[in-house]
Amino acid sequence: KQDNNPKYYTHDILINRARFHNCPIIFASATPLIESYTRAKVGIYNLLEMPHRVNDSMPNVMLVPMQDEIKKGNRILSSKLKELLISTIESGNQAIILLNRRGYSTVVTCGDCGYKEICPNCDIPLTYHKNLHILKCHYCDYHTIRKMRCPNCGSDEFNEFGLGTEKLEEELKNISPNAKVIRMDQDTTTHKGSHSNIIEAFKDGKYNILVGTQMISKGLDFDNVTLVGVINGDQTLNIPDFRSSERTFSLLSQVAGRAGRSDKKGVVVIQGFNLDHYSIKYASMHDYKSFYEHEIEIRKKLNYPPFCNLSFLKIVGLKEEKCLKEANKIASYLTRKCPNATILGPTASQIAKINNKYQFQIIIKYKNKEEIYSHLKFIIEKYKQINDINVDVDNQPLKM
Repeated sequence: KQDNNPKYYTHDILINRARFHNCPIIFASATPLIESYTRAKVGIYNLLEMPHRVNDSMPNVMLVPMQDEIKKGNRILSSKLKELLISTIESGNQAIILLNRRGYSTVVTCGDCGYKEICPNCDIPLTYHKNLHILKCHYCDYHTIRKMRCPNCGSDEFNEFGLGTEKLEEELKNISPNAKVIRMDQDTTTHKGSHSNIIEAFKDGKYNILVGTQMISKGLDFDNVTLVGVINGDQTLNIPDFRSSERTFSLLSQVAGRAGRSDKKGVVVIQGFNLDHYSIKYASMHDYKSFYEHEIEIRKKLNYPPFCNLSFLKIVGLKEEKCLKEANKIASYLTRKCPNATILGPTASQIAKINNKYQFQIIIKYKNKEEIYSHLKFIIEKYKQINDINVDVDNQPLKM
């Protein structure tokens, strides 16, 4: 799904092309979208299932609660994951470690006065990148040199907290003198060809540990990978989005599938604090159908897709008060004109300010597309004439 205009969903484009050319189309996934699987269940799509892996050997998955590990002093790698990493390296095999957060640390803060380094353009803490010795915003690209003393009180208790792939890479290099670690994230794949170079180097055995963000979770096929580790496996559950459980299940299932793809048995270790969540439990059991049945019941009770259509409106402006005022006007208009729809909001976006622009959002749940779309077109046209307010509409959003 393309986030910026023109917003289009590849899935829909492919369906239209298949109709135009009068040819069949196959959607293939170990973790299909809830909406897609529902269409298959009710006969809109033909369902073809492959219940077994080609080598008929799914990896064993271990869940490691980090509450217990922190008490032992293991803040990043659990004792079990360390032990398995060392044995994997010594046996000449390879490991993939997933952490879905780049950078070295997630926040730099003062231990004395509580001051945090915040982006001046966005309402978010700056991420520390140790190799460049800079603090960087991943939304507007603002960056500044990392200060060694607190600019607010002058204290030298100005430290990094949180964990990113850069810090994890450093930690992994220390587990064994034979550990050869390569990192793949947005920071290491900016140059042309760097993505394929990293994959080839790992495939050729020049490295025995590949660490990275979600870009390493799908589509990679390495015969020698027998261990997959997931750091903060419950991290995506904290995102306020009705798809967060589905996204968590998909990410864990897909990255677990990187282990034991040849004749060697695979092992997966998932670390986290909320490992009793149904999405993690079913992912550890490689059980999409049970996850689907659990998730579809929740969607039905809360009236989320596939039981309704969704439109997501983002109202963006330079002045917070005016932005909220216009967002309230839009919500009132939609409530009057669309009595059969459910209008949620306006509320401040997850990040209230990006690039010095304030953001509010409205969610619309509805059955009849034609009724809603005519009013959305009217709103878009109206706000094209207002310079300091922008209204962005995303129909059937995948992220909110």
